Formats: sequence, structure tokens, C-alpha cells
Amino acid sequence: MDGIRVGFVSTYDESTGTAVVYYPDRCHEVTDNLPIFSPFGLRQALQKGDTVLVLHLSNGQEAGIVIGTYSSDGDVPAAGLSVKDGNLILKDSSGSITLKEIIAKCQG
Repeated sequence: MDGIRVGFVSTYDESTGTAVVYYPDRCHEVTDNLPIFSPFGLRQALQKGDTVLVLHLSNGQEAGIVIGTYSSDGDVPAAGLSVKDGNLILKDSSGSITLKEIIAKCQG
């Protein structure tokens, strides 16, 4: 089962940073625990039923990495993290703030 596949989180283990993924289009085939990609060293938290992109290596279903969830059909995440002009920006339903602004508030 090598290549890139789309599946659904069956179980998520926060303590180990792993997930089990199932593929309904493959007779509900289920993977072993797979590590979850941590961009920039940040842990991704997943939930049962999340649609995820999985990169499978050529040596079996137990060898792969859950890349993470993705947006489709206007299903955009409610919160985000971005970098613009060298500033780290956190954004959620209440607005946005830069890391510099957070530090200034903590020091003030």
C-alpha cells in the first residue's frame, strides 16, 4: 500500500503522537499505529473521523506517516497559524495577534 492515500482517523493517541487510519474504499482496511507529522516541531491534534492525508512507504501498511488533515469544499479550519513579513500570527474566531504582541502584553 505505497503512495499517498486519503483516509479517516480511527484512533488517535496523543501521548505517542500516533494514529490508526482506516480506508473505507479498501474494504475498511486499517493501518497499524502511524506517526503523525509535526510541522515545525508542533504537534497536530487529531480527532476520530478526521479526514487525513497519509504517505505510505513501499515496505507495508505499518510504514507510513500521517501528514495531517486538510481543507476541502469550504471546510476551512476555525483557527490558524501563519507567518507574514517575519511575524508569527495566531488567528481564531476572536481575531488575530502576533507573537510579538503576546510577548509585549506579558511583559507589560
